[in-house]
Amino acid sequence: MVFWKVENLPRKQQVKEMTLYVRELTNEEGNRLKKIARKNTDGVKVRRALVILASAQKMKVPEIAELYQLSREHIRKFIHRFNKEGMDAIQPRYNGGRPRTFTPEQRADIIELAQIPPKVLGMPFTHWSLTKLKEAAEKKGIVRSISIETIRCILEEANITYQHTKTWKESNDPEFHTKKNESNSSTKPRRKMDG
Repeated sequence: MVFWKVENLPRKQQVKEMTLYVRELTNEEGNRLKKIARKNTDGVKVRRALVILASAQKMKVPEIAELYQLSREHIRKFIHRFNKEGMDAIQPRYNGGRPRTFTPEQRADIIELAQIPPKVLGMPFTHWSLTKLKEAAEKKGIVRSISIETIRCILEEANITYQHTKTWKESNDPEFHTKKNESNSSTKPRRKMDG
Protein backbone atom coordinates (compact mmCIF):
# COMPACT_ATOMS: atom_id res chain seq x y z
CA MET A 1 0.00 0.00 0.00
CA VAL A 2 1.38 3.40 -0.99
CA PHE A 3 0.73 6.42 1.19
CA TRP A 4 0.97 9.72 -0.61
CA LYS A 5 2.42 12.72 1.02
CA VAL A 6 0.72 16.01 0.23
CA GLU A 7 3.97 17.20 -1.42
CA ASN A 8 3.78 14.34 -3.97
CA LEU A 9 0.30 15.35 -5.15
CA PRO A 10 -0.32 17.87 -7.94
CA ARG A 11 -0.65 21.49 -6.73
CA LYS A 12 -4.45 21.56 -7.20
CA GLN A 13 -4.82 18.34 -5.19
CA GLN A 14 -2.48 19.70 -2.49
CA VAL A 15 -4.80 22.65 -1.90
CA LYS A 16 -7.80 20.30 -1.55
CA GLU A 17 -6.00 17.97 0.85
CA MET A 18 -4.77 20.76 3.12
CA THR A 19 -6.47 20.80 6.48
CA LEU A 20 -9.27 23.32 6.78
CA TYR A 21 -10.78 24.37 10.07
CA VAL A 22 -13.32 26.95 11.08
CA ARG A 23 -11.88 30.13 12.60
CA GLU A 24 -11.72 30.34 16.39
CA LEU A 25 -15.23 30.73 17.80
CA THR A 26 -16.18 33.31 20.38
CA ASN A 27 -17.84 32.09 23.59
CA GLU A 28 -21.15 33.55 22.41
CA GLU A 29 -20.92 31.78 19.03
CA GLY A 30 -20.03 28.49 20.69
CA ASN A 31 -22.97 28.72 23.08
CA ARG A 32 -25.40 29.65 20.29
CA LEU A 33 -24.16 26.78 18.12
CA LYS A 34 -24.58 24.30 20.99
CA LYS A 35 -28.10 25.57 21.64
CA ILE A 36 -29.00 25.23 17.94
CA ALA A 37 -27.52 21.72 17.82
CA ARG A 38 -29.51 20.60 20.88
CA LYS A 39 -32.83 22.40 20.67
CA ASN A 40 -33.52 23.61 17.13
CA THR A 41 -36.11 21.78 15.02
CA ASP A 42 -34.72 22.90 11.63
CA GLY A 43 -32.57 20.01 10.41
CA VAL A 44 -30.46 22.20 8.15
CA LYS A 45 -29.51 24.55 10.99
CA VAL A 46 -28.77 21.64 13.33
CA ARG A 47 -26.50 19.94 10.77
CA ARG A 48 -24.66 23.20 10.05
CA ALA A 49 -24.15 23.89 13.74
CA LEU A 50 -22.78 20.37 14.24
CA VAL A 51 -20.37 20.78 11.30
CA ILE A 52 -19.02 24.05 12.72
CA LEU A 53 -18.69 22.62 16.21
CA ALA A 54 -16.86 19.56 14.88
CA SER A 55 -14.48 21.74 12.88
CA ALA A 56 -13.88 23.95 15.92
CA GLN A 57 -12.81 20.80 17.79
CA LYS A 58 -10.20 20.23 15.04
CA MET A 59 -12.00 17.40 13.26
CA LYS A 60 -10.80 17.22 9.67
CA VAL A 61 -13.15 17.69 6.72
CA PRO A 62 -13.05 13.98 5.68
CA GLU A 63 -13.94 12.92 9.23
CA ILE A 64 -16.84 15.39 9.40
CA ALA A 65 -18.03 14.26 5.96
CA GLU A 66 -18.09 10.64 7.06
CA LEU A 67 -19.72 11.41 10.40
CA TYR A 68 -22.58 13.55 9.00
CA GLN A 69 -22.87 11.93 5.55
CA LEU A 70 -22.13 15.16 3.68
CA SER A 71 -19.79 15.77 0.77
CA ARG A 72 -16.33 17.12 1.56
CA GLU A 73 -16.84 19.94 -0.94
CA HIS A 74 -20.07 20.99 0.76
CA ILE A 75 -18.37 21.06 4.17
CA ARG A 76 -15.42 23.08 2.82
CA LYS A 77 -17.75 25.62 1.22
CA PHE A 78 -19.76 25.91 4.41
CA ILE A 79 -16.67 26.38 6.61
CA HIS A 80 -15.44 29.15 4.28
CA ARG A 81 -18.89 30.74 4.37
CA PHE A 82 -19.01 30.60 8.17
CA ASN A 83 -15.52 32.13 8.38
CA LYS A 84 -16.76 35.09 6.28
CA GLU A 85 -20.32 35.55 7.54
CA GLY A 86 -20.27 34.17 11.08
CA MET A 87 -23.56 33.05 12.57
CA ASP A 88 -25.52 34.36 9.55
CA ALA A 89 -24.14 31.38 7.61
CA ILE A 90 -26.27 29.04 9.74
CA GLN A 91 -29.49 30.43 8.20
CA PRO A 92 -30.56 28.46 5.10
CA ARG A 93 -30.91 30.49 1.93
CA TYR A 94 -34.09 29.21 0.41
CA ASN A 95 -34.71 30.49 -3.09
CA GLY A 96 -38.44 29.90 -3.04
CA GLY A 97 -38.53 27.11 -5.59
CA ARG A 98 -38.01 26.92 -9.28
CA PRO A 99 -38.05 30.27 -11.08
CA ARG A 100 -41.07 31.03 -13.20
CA THR A 101 -40.71 29.78 -16.74
CA PHE A 102 -43.40 31.94 -18.31
CA THR A 103 -43.11 35.66 -18.92
CA PRO A 104 -45.61 38.11 -17.41
CA GLU A 105 -46.94 38.67 -20.95
CA GLN A 106 -47.62 34.95 -21.43
CA ARG A 107 -49.33 34.78 -18.06
CA ALA A 108 -51.47 37.84 -18.93
CA ASP A 109 -52.41 36.25 -22.28
CA ILE A 110 -53.52 33.04 -20.52
CA ILE A 111 -55.59 35.06 -18.03
CA GLU A 112 -57.16 37.03 -20.90
CA LEU A 113 -57.92 33.81 -22.80
CA ALA A 114 -59.59 32.32 -19.71
CA GLN A 115 -61.95 35.31 -19.54
CA ILE A 116 -63.15 34.99 -23.15
CA PRO A 117 -66.18 32.71 -23.46
CA PRO A 118 -65.21 29.67 -25.55
CA LYS A 119 -68.29 30.16 -27.77
CA VAL A 120 -66.88 33.55 -28.89
CA LEU A 121 -63.80 31.72 -30.15
CA GLY A 122 -65.93 29.18 -32.01
CA MET A 123 -65.46 26.40 -29.48
CA PRO A 124 -68.31 23.88 -29.02
CA PHE A 125 -68.51 24.29 -25.23
CA THR A 126 -69.69 26.97 -22.84
CA HIS A 127 -67.03 27.03 -20.09
CA TRP A 128 -63.29 26.52 -19.97
CA SER A 129 -61.86 23.49 -18.26
CA LEU A 130 -58.18 23.45 -17.37
CA THR A 131 -57.51 20.89 -20.10
CA LYS A 132 -59.33 22.89 -22.78
CA LEU A 133 -57.61 26.11 -21.69
CA LYS A 134 -54.21 24.39 -21.87
CA GLU A 135 -54.97 23.10 -25.38
CA ALA A 136 -56.18 26.52 -26.55
CA ALA A 137 -53.13 28.36 -25.12
CA GLU A 138 -50.79 25.94 -26.90
CA LYS A 139 -52.77 26.03 -30.16
CA LYS A 140 -52.84 29.86 -30.20
CA GLY A 141 -49.06 29.94 -29.63
CA ILE A 142 -49.23 31.73 -26.29
CA VAL A 143 -46.91 29.03 -24.92
CA ARG A 144 -45.18 26.08 -26.54
CA SER A 145 -46.20 23.74 -23.72
CA ILE A 146 -47.73 24.20 -20.28
CA SER A 147 -48.98 21.88 -17.55
CA ILE A 148 -52.52 21.87 -16.26
CA GLU A 149 -51.17 22.59 -12.76
CA THR A 150 -49.40 25.73 -14.02
CA ILE A 151 -52.65 26.87 -15.67
CA ARG A 152 -54.41 26.29 -12.34
CA CYS A 153 -51.78 28.36 -10.46
CA ILE A 154 -51.94 31.24 -12.97
CA LEU A 155 -55.75 31.37 -12.68
CA GLU A 156 -55.66 31.18 -8.87
CA GLU A 157 -53.17 34.07 -8.71
CA ALA A 158 -55.59 36.10 -10.85
CA ASN A 159 -58.59 35.01 -8.71
CA ILE A 160 -60.27 33.33 -11.69
CA THR A 161 -62.35 30.25 -11.08
CA TYR A 162 -62.72 27.58 -13.71
CA GLN A 163 -65.51 25.15 -14.51
CA HIS A 164 -65.38 21.45 -15.07
CA THR A 165 -66.54 20.61 -18.58
CA LYS A 166 -70.30 20.20 -18.77
CA THR A 167 -71.49 16.81 -19.98
CA TRP A 168 -74.71 17.96 -21.63
CA LYS A 169 -75.21 19.72 -24.95
CA GLU A 170 -77.13 22.88 -25.67
CA SER A 171 -79.84 23.09 -28.27
CA ASN A 172 -80.68 25.90 -30.70
CA ASP A 173 -84.35 24.87 -30.63
CA PRO A 174 -86.36 27.63 -28.88
CA GLU A 175 -88.81 24.98 -27.56
CA PHE A 176 -86.01 22.75 -26.19
CA HIS A 177 -86.90 23.14 -22.51
CA THR A 178 -90.63 22.60 -23.14
CA LYS A 179 -90.03 19.49 -25.22
CA LYS A 180 -87.50 18.19 -22.72
CA ASN A 181 -89.98 18.51 -19.85
CA GLU A 182 -92.83 17.02 -21.94
CA SER A 183 -90.82 13.95 -22.79
CA ASN A 184 -90.30 13.25 -19.11
CA SER A 185 -94.05 13.46 -18.38
CA SER A 186 -95.09 11.44 -21.42
CA THR A 187 -93.05 8.45 -20.39
CA LYS A 188 -95.21 6.08 -18.43
CA PRO A 189 -93.65 4.31 -15.49
CA ARG A 190 -93.36 0.56 -15.91
CA ARG A 191 -95.61 -1.59 -13.80
CA LYS A 192 -94.02 -4.25 -11.68
CA MET A 193 -94.86 -7.73 -12.69
CA ASP A 194 -96.29 -9.98 -10.06
CA GLY A 195 -94.22 -13.02 -9.95
